[in-house]
Amino acid sequence: MKSYTTVEYYTDNYLMGRKAVISTADFPFYAMKATQEIKKYTFNSIQEDNISDDVQLCCCEIAEYLHEQEQEDTGNVQSEKKGEWSVTYVSAEVTEDIKQSKIKEIIYNWLANTGLLYRGC
Repeated sequence: MKSYTTVEYYTDNYLMGRKAVISTADFPFYAMKATQEIKKYTFNSIQEDNISDDVQLCCCEIAEYLHEQEQEDTGNVQSEKKGEWSVTYVSAEVTEDIKQSKIKEIIYNWLANTGLLYRGC
């Protein structure tokens, strides 16, 4: 299985001169994870030999989001108070729901008008 985009596409087309969030060495891993997320919403209907710019850009944005989430892992701390120290944690389920909600938002932003999200109902 190949991912829906390449590191070259990420640096040349998606970033358009901006600084890369994901290193060249790490990008294939996050692109593959992003590809799996896109496949869930598109019912695996994207032909790997003809991947549109919309799909590639979507894959890049999800890859960056997944990378940022991994870098910002705070141990699920929701809030923290200093005086008479107190900490509140977010459950793993809530954290995963938030992550999936953001991924869905990214996918709909890029692919809503492509027909790739159509279930055939």
